[in-house]
Order: sequence, then C-alpha cells, then structure tokens
Amino acid sequence: MPVVRRASQSRGCRVRSLSDLFRNFMQLGYVTDDIDAAATFLESRLGTVRSVKHFKSSLGGGLPPVGTDAPRTPFVVVDGVPAEEWVIDVALVNAGPTNLEIIRPVGGAVDLYRGAVRPGEPATLHHLGFRVDDFDEASAIVAASGRTWKQFGDSGGIRFGYLDMTAELGHYVEVMELDEASAQGFAHLEAASNAGR
Repeated sequence: MPVVRRASQSRGCRVRSLSDLFRNFMQLGYVTDDIDAAATFLESRLGTVRSVKHFKSSLGGGLPPVGTDAPRTPFVVVDGVPAEEWVIDVALVNAGPTNLEIIRPVGGAVDLYRGAVRPGEPATLHHLGFRVDDFDEASAIVAASGRTWKQFGDSGGIRFGYLDMTAELGHYVEVMELDEASAQGFAHLEAASNAGR
C-alpha cells in the first residue's frame, strides 16, 4: 500500500518524467456554479467540517517574472497569454490529508473551469492536484514531453500549472509548489478535519 503524505510534507524527489508529477497527491478539485450549495453539499451530505471560502480571488493583470531575480507577484497565464482578468470563488476543506477544493468561475479568463460546470449540480470533478518541490523542474518535464501548461501562475504562495489530460484521463492535472505559509494553511485544514476524530 502506498504511503500517504500530508500536504505539508515535502517529497524531496526529483521530477524525471510525467509520472513523477503524480507522486504526491493532495487534492480533488471540483467546479460549480454555486459555491455555497457545493460547500453545503460537502458539509451536510459528505460530513466534512465547515469549508473555508474565499470570494472573488483574482490573479489577473499580473505578468510572469522575467529572470530569476525578479520579485514574485501574482499572475496567471491561460493558453500562453497573461490574463488581464481572472476571478474565481473558492471553498477549501479537507478529509484527512486530502484537500477538497471547489471553484466557481466568476469572470475573465476562467473558461478552463466554466467549461466543466454542470449547471444545477453541486460539484463536478475537474482536476487532481499534486505537490512538487520545484515547479521549474516540473515545467521542464512538461515541456520535454511535448506538452504545455493549459494554465499556470503564481498566487504569491503557490506556483501552479494545469496539464490538460482531459482527452486521455478525463480531467486536468494540477501541479503545485507551495511556500511555507501555504503548506501550513493546508496542514491547518487537515488538522481541522481530524479534530475530534
């Protein structure tokens, strides 16, 4: 049986092939057209603790850094183009070490999420999320495989990219490099889900 690692743990493993991107599973990502209904579904029907919601999260308007010494600023690139506007609502909750993320596309270049929404349903599986230690290393493997990120960016605490595996696997694969504060945030969600168990 494989060892399950918490989101706050580092793998310390070099990324050498696309399959290495799947080594540190941490998240089931869902999309919805109603963030409150989706969170209520997880809480009341699946028995999760209360979701943490973030409304109108925006990464639009920023640009990717140029050079290794450039400061980190939030940005998102969709289909190779920096997004001027990119706004989503997010609800986060854990079931043990597994993070459940619900995204509601709000505005701008968010068709990657909008296209998977089933109107009126609480949530639809969109992506599986995996943690890597080095996003640049992961990006090099993606490029070496002849692929590109469908969407990539930096929230200021999480460097992330979405690999479009919908034709082959039926979903996207999100790859994330977490800074210490983000890793602690996911660890807090895990601790909250385990309280009283």
